[in-house]
Amino acid sequence: MRVAGGIRAVGRLIAFVVGSWLVVARAYRAVFSDFPERWRRNGPHNARWARVGARCLGIRVRRVGAPPPPGALVVANHFGYADVLTIGGLFPVVFAARHDMRRWPMFGALAASGATIFINRQQVRAGARGVAQVAQALSAGATVLGFPEGTSAGAGALLPFRSGLFQAAVDAGAPVVPAAVRYLSIDGAPVTAANLDVIGWFHGENFIAHALRLASHRLVVAEVRFGEPILPPHADRRTLAAAAEARVRALLDMPSARATEGGAS
Repeated sequence: MRVAGGIRAVGRLIAFVVGSWLVVARAYRAVFSDFPERWRRNGPHNARWARVGARCLGIRVRRVGAPPPPGALVVANHFGYADVLTIGGLFPVVFAARHDMRRWPMFGALAASGATIFINRQQVRAGARGVAQVAQALSAGATVLGFPEGTSAGAGALLPFRSGLFQAAVDAGAPVVPAAVRYLSIDGAPVTAANLDVIGWFHGENFIAHALRLASHRLVVAEVRFGEPILPPHADRRTLAAAAEARVRALLDMPSARATEGGAS
């Protein structure tokens, strides 16, 4: 990282931290409201926070397709934490995240203040409780964003969609909107498999070190494509997960996956 890039990165991350807490302060009425209304009321503030974060990291987002309607479950492919900022700024949003994010320094507290729904996939009862909260949020009119791959796969790959999150859409009778995120260029150079790890968090790199490396670049151009909603009623979560995965693959111009037994819960 060059000196100029390092100074840019540190300044941007400081601006992100300050901007994040300013958004929380502005959203104090939503933060202290009761559930399930809290999910819906936090949506616009979460989107504002994501836009602040994208701007601070130098991510410019181009939207293709209509944004999701209120009360929809939005599911997308996943490269890493940058996706939250890239997609989340495009519509009022509540995030569904891995349970261990709650313990991240600073960002765990920020996520909790934004009524993020933490889902523990390692414990059946805790996971079911998180999915039930997603269903309640959808029923209250909140638009929930989740990444059903469960982790970031790396360049040119899409992991099978886990089906657990889709039970919330089945229970709430909510539409499911497929979304595909692509990163097109970094400082004017095309994104390839060789440099995608500047944006994607694939290799277990220290989070702060990766964020500094990303923020050291001047401009990242991203594109988010929204597909047509999959409307209720839904047959079951596994069928719904497979249909959503197929639509995300189509949005990414990726070949269809081989038939499987369905995503793991």
